[in-house]
Amino acid sequence: MAEHQGAAREHGAPDHRRDQQLCLDAGRALLLCGVLFVIPTAFGPADDGAAAAAANKRRALLGFVAWIIGVCLCLLGLTPGAAPWAVRAGTAVASTVLKYMTPPV
Repeated sequence: MAEHQGAAREHGAPDHRRDQQLCLDAGRALLLCGVLFVIPTAFGPADDGAAAAAANKRRALLGFVAWIIGVCLCLLGLTPGAAPWAVRAGTAVASTVLKYMTPPV
């Protein structure tokens, strides 16, 4: 198996380990952000007005969507035989997520 991987790298085939690690890192960040959005919404005061209730629902939906995208990126990063196009798409999403989540240097 190692001989085939070395031969593939010599002929210009991309090494997907870096892309998979990037997907895994961005997935973990999105999982954490999704949970951090949902927990205060779920355990906040229940006697708010209609506008606050609508904002809480939007925040919960945003947190859930971020959590689901994080799960998908983590699974993509942990799957060794993932399709190359899926890893490239996940890498594009992951690099965008990490670009917006990291402070400028």
